[in-house]
Amino acid sequence: MRRPWIILLNVLAWSGLIVYLVLSSQYASEQRNAQLCRRVQVTVMDSAERQFITPAMVHGWFASEQWKLVGQELDQINTMKVKQFIDRRGYVLSSRVYTSMDGVLHIELSQRCPILRFNTANGYNFYLTEDHYILPAQRHFVLYLPLVTGVVECPFERGFVGSLDSLAGMDEKKVEKSYRFLVKLINFVKFVDSDDFWKSFVVQIHVDPMMSDPDGDPDVSLVPRAGNQVIVLGSLEDYPEKLEKLMRFYRHAMPYEGWGRYRIINLKYQGQVVCTESDDPQ
Repeated sequence: MRRPWIILLNVLAWSGLIVYLVLSSQYASEQRNAQLCRRVQVTVMDSAERQFITPAMVHGWFASEQWKLVGQELDQINTMKVKQFIDRRGYVLSSRVYTSMDGVLHIELSQRCPILRFNTANGYNFYLTEDHYILPAQRHFVLYLPLVTGVVECPFERGFVGSLDSLAGMDEKKVEKSYRFLVKLINFVKFVDSDDFWKSFVVQIHVDPMMSDPDGDPDVSLVPRAGNQVIVLGSLEDYPEKLEKLMRFYRHAMPYEGWGRYRIINLKYQGQVVCTESDDPQ
C-alpha cells in the first residue's frame, strides 16, 4: 500500500512544481510588460585599448534622432532595431542589445581597430582598419599609428566612410589600381606590426607617385622613430626581403660606419644597399 501513496505524492509534488513555474513565468511576463525602461546602460567593451566611441557619444546618437528610450515599456523596445541603429556607425565593429528585469536597456559594443592613419598632401585624412574599413579622423582623439603621407591616389572621394573591399573589382582601371595598392599597404603594415622591432621602428610611410616601379606602383619610403634617416623601399613588392636586407645592413655595417653617417638608405635594388651620406654626419 505504501508504493501507490509514494507515487501519488510524487505526482502531486511535480504537478505543484509545474503549476508554480507556469504561474511564475506568467507573473514575470506580466511584470516585464508593465516594466518601463529606467535607463540605458552603454558599455564600450574595449575602451581601454581605443577611445573612438564613448557612452556619451552613443547617448548623443539617440538624442540627435530624438529617439526616446527611457520611459518606454520594455516590451515595446525593438532591440534588433536598436542594434541595427548602433551598427550603422562606422566605428562600431559589433554590438549586443538586450533588456533586463530591472528596467535597464543594455548596449554593449566593440570598436574597429585602425592600423594606419592617412594625412596626405592631396587632402585625404582618415583611418584604415585591419578589416579594410575607412573611418574619418576624429577631432577629439588621435591614435598613434604609422602615418601615411605624400600623395596617395585613393579609389574613393575624400570624406568616404565604408568598406574598402566594396570597391574591389570595379571596371575602372585607375580605381582598381589604387585599391590594389592600398591592400598592399595594409598587408605591409600588418607584417610590420607582427614584429616588435619593425613595429617600434616605423612611424611614417611616405608615398611618392612621381617615382614608380614598372607596374606603376608608387615608391614608398619609411621614416624611423629615431635618427634622421629615410629608408627607400621602392615598391611594396618583396618587402620582407628588403627589410631583412636592411636588418643585415644595420647589424654588420652601421656599427662601423656610424648611425649618423647616412641620410638615405635605398633598398630598391636587388642585392644592394645604396646609401647617400648625410650633410652633417655624427
